[in-house]
Amino acid sequence: MAETGERLETALSKVRVLDLGRVLAGPYCGQILGDMGAEVIKVEHPVRGDDTRAWKPPAVGEDAAYFCAVNRNKRSIGIDLASEEGRKLLLELAKNSDVLVENFRPGVTKRLGIDYAEIAKVNPKLIYCSISGFGQEGPLAQRAAYDYVVQATAGIIALTGEPDRIPIRCAGAISDYGTGLWSVVAVLFALMERDRTGKGQHIDMAMNDTTMLYLSHVAAMYFKDGITPNRVGNGHEKIVPTDVYQTKDEPLMVLCGNDGMFERLAKAVGRPDMITDPRFKTNIDRSANLGPLGEIMREAMLTDTRANWEERLSEADVAFAPIRSIEEAYTAEDVAERGMVIEMEHASGETFRALGSPLKMSESQVAENPLPPPTLGQHSAEILSEILGLDADAIETLRQNGAINAAD
Repeated sequence: MAETGERLETALSKVRVLDLGRVLAGPYCGQILGDMGAEVIKVEHPVRGDDTRAWKPPAVGEDAAYFCAVNRNKRSIGIDLASEEGRKLLLELAKNSDVLVENFRPGVTKRLGIDYAEIAKVNPKLIYCSISGFGQEGPLAQRAAYDYVVQATAGIIALTGEPDRIPIRCAGAISDYGTGLWSVVAVLFALMERDRTGKGQHIDMAMNDTTMLYLSHVAAMYFKDGITPNRVGNGHEKIVPTDVYQTKDEPLMVLCGNDGMFERLAKAVGRPDMITDPRFKTNIDRSANLGPLGEIMREAMLTDTRANWEERLSEADVAFAPIRSIEEAYTAEDVAERGMVIEMEHASGETFRALGSPLKMSESQVAENPLPPPTLGQHSAEILSEILGLDADAIETLRQNGAINAAD
């Protein structure tokens, strides 16, 4: 496990990001940029902070574990953006920054006087990334958007679940996380464009847009033949056989990616006759005969234990996977070897674990020695002194009138 320590220099070390994100998509974007070495300043409400700080139990110190999952490698400042002095502070920080990320509902930043038009007046080179459910304009722009809402509107839920039961959502906040990732892509591209043109720009990221892309191959088929696909549970209509099969004890995912693999699978399950069966000769044939093939596979898989099937299918070079529980997934040897579970020390002194970054690069030291998530307003005085040059008296005055958080 990596230990918290001094940050290493990267291509983003001189990039300053103002993270006004709340809850998940915005903060996740900021965390990834922080993992890449950017200086990320989390701007929060001075009293309650990011909503997710209170989403506990469980907690690390006074902060929810949920919050700690997406807010490492940041410094925190508490600013009352609804106050005139708070607004001015934000504009001053924006004047001295490269990127601003926000995921307020469309119209909120304009009401606060910190929208892109206002920020561009003080810093035309700033990259301003707005994340929302359905875009900054349009018929659904003002609709409350959460991950599950967008999974529904983007078509994900309609295709998830068993065909004879009510559709269900995907586990995990795929819309939030996916939009956070796409926002990072957009920010990095905009920074490269700024190097070329000298200009900043506004990025309009919509969760519905990015979530629809999870179904790009489904969309291509629908656009071609106009047929609405059906839910197939754990199966697949085009890669056959694919399903979760019950063994003598535990379930096992099996996926047959091509005709050669199907021949090996047929032999491994003791049904070599399937190789010459005209119903199953090619993947197209198997797709047309899902019912009888599925029945054969279900009967075969029930004849042995999961452990034995894993050994047999591994020897046959067939794609498979045990259905890991959360405990199994996060403690697996392969996960540990990839450094995907990291350990950090919270400001409270409590040590906690979290998922690390998947970035593994031969020449660039990214995601190394992560800084723990900050407590609310932990760095307010430090940031105002370091970036804006305010002295102790000026900072104390801002505290007294509530423009920034009352204590570090």
